[in-house]
Amino acid sequence: MRISRRIAATIGTLALTLGGLAAAAPTAHATPSACVAYLAVEGYTSMITGTACQYGGNGPAGGSTCRSLLTGVEGVPVTIAQRACAYAAA
Repeated sequence: MRISRRIAATIGTLALTLGGLAAAAPTAHATPSACVAYLAVEGYTSMITGTACQYGGNGPAGGSTCRSLLTGVEGVPVTIAQRACAYAAA
């Protein structure tokens, strides 16, 4: 195979890979930010709420950690914590 074809194939593969990553990246970060935004509207803003929302985006175990941090450390009411963690997991 000629070097010019190898370079073209490599560049093409790289472009497709990076394009796929760019398309997937916004959705991966959108849900914890929705959790933080919801908590901010409800009047809860701190570094712990951001951390809890990040955990909430990591599946069922993360959702449990999210709720525990919000209710235990931040004193967020249970219903607000559940809704915020659900936003993080969506």
